[in-house]
Amino acid sequence: MRFAWIAEPPFNFRKGGTLTGCDVELARYVFSRLGQVFEPIETEFGDLLNGLTKGRWDVATGMFLTPERLERASFTIPIWSLRDGLLVRKVDAGLIAGYRDIARNSLRLAVLEGQIQHQTALDLGVPVGNIVVLRSYEAAAGAVASGELHAYASVDLAHRAHIQTNNTLACVPVPEIEKPAETGGFACRTAAIRERLNSVLTDFIGSDDHDVLLRSFDLDPETLRPTAR
Repeated sequence: MRFAWIAEPPFNFRKGGTLTGCDVELARYVFSRLGQVFEPIETEFGDLLNGLTKGRWDVATGMFLTPERLERASFTIPIWSLRDGLLVRKVDAGLIAGYRDIARNSLRLAVLEGQIQHQTALDLGVPVGNIVVLRSYEAAAGAVASGELHAYASVDLAHRAHIQTNNTLACVPVPEIEKPAETGGFACRTAAIRERLNSVLTDFIGSDDHDVLLRSFDLDPETLRPTAR
């Protein structure tokens, strides 16, 4: 089966020329149990669901479950639970504690095309004109590092993985009162594919073997444990 992925450690990334990550390895395991060849296809976040509906791939890497996305694809059971974070320059870390600080101080915020953080920012008062929609993490992180934008809203865990390569940046976890952690699953081209994946995921997610997989990427299983099954 064809698996669409985006470059976003620790979920999907290349290490020494080899594709890996907690989402990648989970998909590999599931596909193997189903007797399917794992065929990875790199893309950008904004194309993940479009590619599914156009038949360019069969399964897309994990993403948050929303009513709008559930209308466009068949989602597996939750594979993780994640909280939002804001990527900022270290010199600005003490000035920004969440989305509402972005709104209150008229700061400029980067979001990725198609990610739910765009709507979250609007809901929490960030003006439309202060939000810049970009296509890739590299572009968003680069705009923050250069000072062009004040923050980039995405997943806290992804930011923490990326700032290891840039010591001028920091990650500010979004407060629970602004945005609680949410669950996500693999997006599938059809309901039949979803049911096949669920037949493996139902027993694997939360198991000791799954915890071992997460810990291999220095991830805390308890923190990522899906809050709903």
